[in-house]
Amino acid sequence: MSNHYEEFLKRLVQYRLQVNMTQEKIGQVLGITQSQLSKQELGKTIMTFHSLCILMDIGWDVDFLFTGECSRREPSEVSAILEGMKQASRRSMLEFIAWALEKGIEQSGNELSVEEQREISLLKLRSSTGIKQPIMYEIRKILGVAQIPMAEKIGVNIKKYRSLERAQIYPDAELLLDIYEATGCRPSLFLASDRMETLIIDGLWSRVSPDRQKDILAITSQVDKFLRK
Repeated sequence: MSNHYEEFLKRLVQYRLQVNMTQEKIGQVLGITQSQLSKQELGKTIMTFHSLCILMDIGWDVDFLFTGECSRREPSEVSAILEGMKQASRRSMLEFIAWALEKGIEQSGNELSVEEQREISLLKLRSSTGIKQPIMYEIRKILGVAQIPMAEKIGVNIKKYRSLERAQIYPDAELLLDIYEATGCRPSLFLASDRMETLIIDGLWSRVSPDRQKDILAITSQVDKFLRK
């Protein structure tokens, strides 16, 4: 077990205590016994992808468990506009939103982190292709590497990597941590890939200053009206 995974486990216990939940209670939520959860917290067994999805669904900041940094993803009006659009216009709006958020963060005096750069790249990729692929595939395309080097980066054999890229299997907590460290892609995006675009937009929105938010929202509303004609 790596030192980084040990840190993940420390934050897991810390978070559980902060939300005032016992091992027994969390075990009930996850559909496992208190003994099984205890083994996971001690690192004797690895927390599953399914368990992480459940923790995220009940409101836990799963990215904090992996990175140690709080992840703010409050619903934004911009993502609501995107969700209300027809598929024919969605690609154009997504392309505009990706550009506007990137500029908005820069104009707010904030430097884009590696994670934010990856997220903007994901939005741009989705807007250019109009196709939702498994996120492991999209991340590899963004990084511009072949499958074998990508498998080596995250520490798995090529057979397992190909299964991950096709979403035939899903990474457990330890592998998700390795993927995050190798790619800079936040684990929450893997856990909620069906709403990945909304998660990204809402997270980036919190990095834009209030003045720039007003400007972006006003322009986005105008673009929305234009595309609906």
